[in-house]
Amino acid sequence: MIIDTHAHLYYPELISEIDEILSRAKDSGIERIIVPAVDLTTSETILKLSEKYDMIYCALGIHPCEVKNSDMKSLDEIEKLLGHEKVIAIGETGLDYYWDTSNIDNQKEFFSHQIRLAKAYRLPVIIHTRSSTEDAIKIIKDNYDQNLSGQFHCFSGDKEQLNKVMDLDNFYISFCGNITYKKFNDTDIILSCPESKLLSETDSPFLPPVPYRGKRNEPSYIVNTISKISEIKNTDVERLREKLYSNATNLFFKKI
Repeated sequence: MIIDTHAHLYYPELISEIDEILSRAKDSGIERIIVPAVDLTTSETILKLSEKYDMIYCALGIHPCEVKNSDMKSLDEIEKLLGHEKVIAIGETGLDYYWDTSNIDNQKEFFSHQIRLAKAYRLPVIIHTRSSTEDAIKIIKDNYDQNLSGQFHCFSGDKEQLNKVMDLDNFYISFCGNITYKKFNDTDIILSCPESKLLSETDSPFLPPVPYRGKRNEPSYIVNTISKISEIKNTDVERLREKLYSNATNLFFKKI
């Protein structure tokens, strides 16, 4: 079985075909899909999806690129939703210095607040780190205790940053379909990451793996990314799937 730990199924190009997409996901061996929000509106949308589809679970939060369109009242409203039985994480939160560096202080404030929510509600945090990995790790370390756990999704840091994440108990990383692209040259990062710290994800509808590059991504394509990780690490793909499933269950579904 497989768990896609990161798929934005509420985007128009996916929601319009949701039944077919979920059917293909099941046929590919996917048992559960975690859908991370980017703001209050998508948090509410995800909850409705999770009530309709058994395999969908929710991560609620405000993405760093949506901080400029949000305020703390939005986080207060999101907090009211955290008791829902299908909510299993806080996110997608974090920092993004690629698209906008004009509001870094606000991004850090929102990120820190969501980390505090994660600790208070004993939920893992799903972390976005585009061009911001070092600062994100520092904020996690500044707030770290045994009640904090999480995932650095679509990891793009260097080996030193990887080691810093590996030193944190109950923190994992995941890779997306871009590791199948010819220009990807960070295989050492994948080789250096212990299987015990790896999760599987697609980041649908973004970053589709080869041979689907140029199309919109969907959860069923996760098998291609897992196969690539298996190839790079020279390990049995079925055994790797089992470990990825175990890791995701340990982080997100212990209480279910």
